[in-house]
Amino acid sequence: MRQMGPDDELLVVNDGSTDETESVLREQVGPISTITTRNRGKAAALNLALQNTDRPHVWIVDDDDILVPNARSHLLQQFDRDPGAEIAYGRYLRFNSDGTEPRGRKSLLQTGYWVDCKSDRFLLATMEDMFVHQPGMIVARSLYDRVGPFDETLNRSVDYDMLVRLAIEGRSVSTDRVVFYQRQHGGLRGSSAARIRSGDMDEVWVESDEKIFRRLHAELPLSVYVSKRQIGNRIDRRQALLQRGTIMMRKRAWNIALRDFHLALDQTEAPLRSSDRIIARRAFSSKYGCRELFRSRSLMRGIASLAARSAAGRELARALARGLFWRVREAVRNRRPADAANYAKAVLYFVFASTRLGAMFMPKPQHSADTLDQGLTSSS
Repeated sequence: MRQMGPDDELLVVNDGSTDETESVLREQVGPISTITTRNRGKAAALNLALQNTDRPHVWIVDDDDILVPNARSHLLQQFDRDPGAEIAYGRYLRFNSDGTEPRGRKSLLQTGYWVDCKSDRFLLATMEDMFVHQPGMIVARSLYDRVGPFDETLNRSVDYDMLVRLAIEGRSVSTDRVVFYQRQHGGLRGSSAARIRSGDMDEVWVESDEKIFRRLHAELPLSVYVSKRQIGNRIDRRQALLQRGTIMMRKRAWNIALRDFHLALDQTEAPLRSSDRIIARRAFSSKYGCRELFRSRSLMRGIASLAARSAAGRELARALARGLFWRVREAVRNRRPADAANYAKAVLYFVFASTRLGAMFMPKPQHSADTLDQGLTSSS
């Protein structure tokens, strides 16, 4: 409230809370409105809020995060810098506390996953992994109106699904300033009806993200997967398929990803461009890891079989191996020797597959949808 402008409105949706939220809100003085409903979940609460506001910009702030002073002005200034933008976002820092809220000792942590990218790369970077969060961005109300309501059928990743839809339709502008602090939780998470241990949240998010991106794979045109949003020739089409496959691999939709990689190799036998290799190197860089590689022999063989397709296939296998080597270094740095050893074995396997001799020993390439779906599951 200390950084609100004279024409701003603060709307709080109390989604069936059972603590002292209502009494705390009654004590507040200022341009604040409250809607109290039975518990229906985050998507329904946000849709209700949007139905009851009419300001030209929307800033969604979770109740457990903390805004940096002057964050509002920093974000709105980005729209002045790029009048055509409809999404303005900034950095964040993570924090945890000793549990003696509201004045408990807080420990600041570094930003989690973050990508520095230009506006034309924002959609693809976001699809690879979410790095912009609702308290860190202000969005034009007209853009929310165009993309439609939050998906109330989703139990998790509601904000990620919406962010992708916003990024498809609107242009972004960013600031390197930190605009909010994101709380890191311990203990149980989720709604009262579905409690989840904090240590299990990554798997829950992975499952939700995979569901969202399988749907997007079926719905979005292939041109979305190149920065210029146009496919002019087979080289462009190959890159779009490599980008889509990389995104799906990061979401652990392994069968779909492999199908896209094989389809990419079908487009042309021309050598991979440097931009193609850079895209492929990101395939194993999901913030959630990719331990399925050393749990599924069929997955390893499926990826290695790319090398048996052509010279471009061998280049693709080498690019994937180079990207996977980052996982080895990460595991060593975080003192996970078993993971480091398993990732190293996978790297060596893909490197061998990428040689002419190795390609001769790889399984005969099979890339029909039926064959891939029989041999692989979407997650291990």
